[in-house]
Amino acid sequence: MDAAKAEIAYEFLPLLRVYKDGHVERLLGTDTVPAGADSQTGVLSKDITIIPDSNVSARLYLPNLTNNSSSSSKKLPVLVYFHGGGFCLSTTSSRNYHNYLNTLVAEAQVVAVSVNYRRPPENPLPTAYEDSWAALQWVVSHRNGDGSESWLNNYADFGSVFLAGESAGANIAHNIAMAAGDEGSGLSVQILGVALVHPYFWGSDPIGSEARDPDRKFSVDRLWPFVCPSSPDNDDPRVNPVAEGAPSLVGLGCRRVLVCVAEKDVLRDRGLLYYQALGRSGWMGVVEIQETEGEDHAFHLHNLECEKARELIKRPEVSHEVLPYLRVYKDGTIERLAGTAVAPATFDSQTGVLSKDTMIIPETGVFARLYRPNLKPNHQKEKLPLLIYFHGGAFCISSISDPVYQNSLNTLVAAANIIVVSVDYRRAPEYPLPAAYDDSWAALLWVASHASGGSGAEAWLRDYVDFERVFLAGDSAGANIAHHMTIQVGLSEKEIGLKLRGIILIHPYFWGEEPIGSEVRDRARKAMVDNWWLFVCQSGRGNDDPYINPFVNGAPSLAVLPCDRVLVCVAEKDILKERGKLYYESLVKSGWHGAAEIIETEGEDHVFHLFNPNCEKALNMIKSLASFINQK
Repeated sequence: MDAAKAEIAYEFLPLLRVYKDGHVERLLGTDTVPAGADSQTGVLSKDITIIPDSNVSARLYLPNLTNNSSSSSKKLPVLVYFHGGGFCLSTTSSRNYHNYLNTLVAEAQVVAVSVNYRRPPENPLPTAYEDSWAALQWVVSHRNGDGSESWLNNYADFGSVFLAGESAGANIAHNIAMAAGDEGSGLSVQILGVALVHPYFWGSDPIGSEARDPDRKFSVDRLWPFVCPSSPDNDDPRVNPVAEGAPSLVGLGCRRVLVCVAEKDVLRDRGLLYYQALGRSGWMGVVEIQETEGEDHAFHLHNLECEKARELIKRPEVSHEVLPYLRVYKDGTIERLAGTAVAPATFDSQTGVLSKDTMIIPETGVFARLYRPNLKPNHQKEKLPLLIYFHGGAFCISSISDPVYQNSLNTLVAAANIIVVSVDYRRAPEYPLPAAYDDSWAALLWVASHASGGSGAEAWLRDYVDFERVFLAGDSAGANIAHHMTIQVGLSEKEIGLKLRGIILIHPYFWGEEPIGSEVRDRARKAMVDNWWLFVCQSGRGNDDPYINPFVNGAPSLAVLPCDRVLVCVAEKDILKERGKLYYESLVKSGWHGAAEIIETEGEDHVFHLFNPNCEKALNMIKSLASFINQK
């Protein structure tokens, strides 16, 4: 190296040096291997130029198709992969990424496209994002089997497209998924899932362990301004997707996300925060998190043979999935992907509401959570309306102790000054339908046992409930249950001792075989919802079973509803909206004697009020429910 070249302009240690003649010396990620056949896994790889104008290339991977005679004609999922390295190190030919992708492709049986985006400092951000988006468009251009690359034409299933990346590559995968979620993106395929392995997200203010390790915090603080000098703020939404003013994660353009973090990784807390924020955002997908104990950033790339790296690559065999709710494994294990958090019954200091759990059906072990408002001394003997509530969750997730229901019902009880019985019916798949209906009916009879001097022993019901003012309510699947319980009361030959004044159906889960309204335009979501009912109810009648389609021939007439009032709530962006509207319209035309109301919330999606309870629209909904219950 001559004297001029040896003169350093600046260093970004331990990553690279930039010399005054413009030469960049990378100090890590320089060990490379050629594409070819991997003798250990049988995976083939090759390098091709995919964007000639910018000389962007990709390394393609194809699994061994000779071991299974049927697999040679089978279309395989497509994985578009973005390598890590702080945006400025490594390439598609880096040894650790090449070996990792050989292993992953063999294990997952996918066609992989590893994108060799241009790197800073020679090509500062947003170049890597632009190259990665162009690469995804190039991949998608093969969807009709007439693209320039035969491996994609012949073997790729464009109904199963995934994005993945590690570290900075995971950051790219997230940002590409956000771009794909934009309605104006023009992307002609649906991204099924995104895997973010030890994602590089960051922020100006320290969180979690960052506050205890200021040296590592300072080291990471320097990276974003270096790779993105045009926007050097560590709260730029591209590196801090939960920053104030960042685009809502509800717009993420995929159905599933897996976030992988490592216990000793300085980026761990950002991955956890992303997982939590995505789960709370109202995004209509499944987000999972997997944490590896005792390991640091990108450990799997440096020791592929260790047990924890193998665990990261290979997950248990799945029997079937009901997304976004649960996964059933071949060993019989059921993994619920949402609605698993629990909050105890307790006194709520914010609303003054008191709650408690009680077993109501000993034979089946069914509980209920009871809620009582803050009763002032001079109102201790006042009789209050009763709301019997059925939680949602597609009949298979969530419970009465789910914090979103605990918070929502605390707020409603305080606003409406009512007693609530929230029913913890048994869930599918352990207890397929009609178990939830049977439990809910038994719960109704248990409540009725406290009316008119009955034998019921629950003091809150005996002392505080006006059994002439009883309402049923639920959201989603719970609204479906509320409807059917009311129908059953109407068809019952015996009086059960309750005067049902009204029912409240919040974003009700009704469905049918034939698409209506917006369902026609959103075939992917239509197919997803079709699958839910077939999983929870094996009646053999499909999505035109009267339990899920109350408008089908043979379903009980809505005219038999034994209540005076019905309130139907729908949300503009909810795939179930059209069914809720059809219910309202059918009820009005049925000859039913009561008064029906419908409320549509603009700009919101399914059960938005549960996940963002303090927003103005959620608070307005609570006021509307309280007003409906307390109408004279």
